[in-house]
Amino acid sequence: MRRKRCFKGKLGFEYAEHCFIGDTITLTLASGGKVAASDYRSRLKDQLSLTYGLAGDFYGTYDPISDGKNDQDRSARFVRAYNTLADGGPRLPKEAMDILAVLQAEVDAVNVALANHQDPSVVYAKLELITFGRSGIPAYLGLAQINWDHFGADARTAYNARHSTAIQKVISGDLDGAYAMNTFADHFLEDSFSAGHLRTPRRLLHNSPDITADACAKYMHDEDNAIGIDAKNPAVQSWTLHSDKRALDSVNEDNKTRCVDSMQASANEIYQTKQAPSPANYQAWTFAPTLESANAHQTLATLFTFKNEKRKVIENRKLWNLSPSLPRGSPAVVYFRMSIWTGCGVAGPARIPSSTPLAAINFNGGKEVGVPNLLHKARKSTNSASIGRWFPGELGGMKIQAATNTSIAAIQYGDDQGGVHIRMYCQELASDAIKELYNDGYWFRGATLPVALSGSSIAAVTYSWNGLQLRVYYQTDDLSIKEHCLNDNSPGKLDFGKAPGCVPISALGYGTSDGGAELHVYWRNPENQIVGTKNTGSWGPVNKVVGGLKPGIQFAAAQWSNGKNLRLYYQTADDSVLEMVNDGASWVGGASVGNAR
Repeated sequence: MRRKRCFKGKLGFEYAEHCFIGDTITLTLASGGKVAASDYRSRLKDQLSLTYGLAGDFYGTYDPISDGKNDQDRSARFVRAYNTLADGGPRLPKEAMDILAVLQAEVDAVNVALANHQDPSVVYAKLELITFGRSGIPAYLGLAQINWDHFGADARTAYNARHSTAIQKVISGDLDGAYAMNTFADHFLEDSFSAGHLRTPRRLLHNSPDITADACAKYMHDEDNAIGIDAKNPAVQSWTLHSDKRALDSVNEDNKTRCVDSMQASANEIYQTKQAPSPANYQAWTFAPTLESANAHQTLATLFTFKNEKRKVIENRKLWNLSPSLPRGSPAVVYFRMSIWTGCGVAGPARIPSSTPLAAINFNGGKEVGVPNLLHKARKSTNSASIGRWFPGELGGMKIQAATNTSIAAIQYGDDQGGVHIRMYCQELASDAIKELYNDGYWFRGATLPVALSGSSIAAVTYSWNGLQLRVYYQTDDLSIKEHCLNDNSPGKLDFGKAPGCVPISALGYGTSDGGAELHVYWRNPENQIVGTKNTGSWGPVNKVVGGLKPGIQFAAAQWSNGKNLRLYYQTADDSVLEMVNDGASWVGGASVGNAR
């Protein structure tokens, strides 16, 4: 299935991720030469050419491969599924081209809809229409209904059957045909690196007498992928997995690298094999997380288990308290209970959705604190504390629709009359433009700033110098870091250059004791160093603050005494929190703020 090259910008939907990862590996030709998988085309009938990634979701039969009674039956099921695409038919190649056109045009809309937990039948209306009425094979939603081949032990069975058949193909002398078959196999191998595919009891939930349980499988899939689970490979190397919709995020970099290595081993085995190995010896599995480790006790309590159990307190994702029953009642109600905002606990604004972005501001001499956060269905809210008591703020009543993967930046400043002013910035739902919300006594919608990279970090600063100054820093689709200034509709004069997608950004701005002003901006570069630059009239060089960090780390910067004291707090490889100190000369190591648990 020929398609455009994938880009790392607004990716998140599984189509784009399979495309990106599949295009990363290298294939060996019959001549011994090497070629990028993105440039290799396996020729099928009806003028179709196939590259790695998509077919497993859109072409198949009513007979899942993992349901086969033995290896021979499973191989036969795979061949029938493969032939729904490879052998052509009256609907091909037009149907395949129409599917790719829809995916290319709708991938951003699908990202937003899936992240908002909308019904797939709404999101995928065009895909279902294109594939509806195919003779003898399921349409798109029909395949999704019986997709346990993509989960857990069934995914391993499905990969083994496909990979084994591809090996037999190359042993018979057809390398091109073997690569084409292995594209189907590697789709399920990729699924075995997805947190949401490892411990979700997909088959068990489908077989539940409650017809809503199929949807509950998706909710567990989404939760595990968003928050992440820990697992180990057979060599007992451990790491954290996310994937589907987060496969290309920096937090999933280690997992993505291992997945690419596994797929490369799978492709190499096709070329190198002269005699079929046992599935237990397939090289791809030496890189993959084991199911035993994924299902072991860990921080994120499983929502459902293979023992017909569910998490008793659905909202408490750390509490391993299981009840012996599968879900009953509407899955929408179940998921609503998982995600709903439930107000403030005695210790602060507790029980908000896991992984929500947060910001914090203080005012009235530190006597009051505001914590903007993201509610169920991506609505914005604030919680406030005054004299030791937390209470819901007023912003939630505006029902602001923010992008579900937005960051939040918040700043406050005073005026000569003792007034307090708050500015908050987040990405808008669907457009990814940065939206300003402001409070000068009441909350109002403010300016619309430029469109940012989906999920971009946002940093904002305010200071007084020749009047009020506001600066907002963000990342664009081309991965550049930009500055936007108050009352300036341009992207700003500053372009820091490119950085990894969705890296953390932190900024400081203040007036100096000599009547001037100073700005500092920090971000994480491709070498996993925190770097920064400052402006005392013009922007200076980019300098390293600290290096040797792991991908996905977060950090925050702070200052006091008009910039005489600078601090930067960051995660280390063992998840401790350390401090970097600059009191006027240079950056040096400071205190250990928090130790890894």
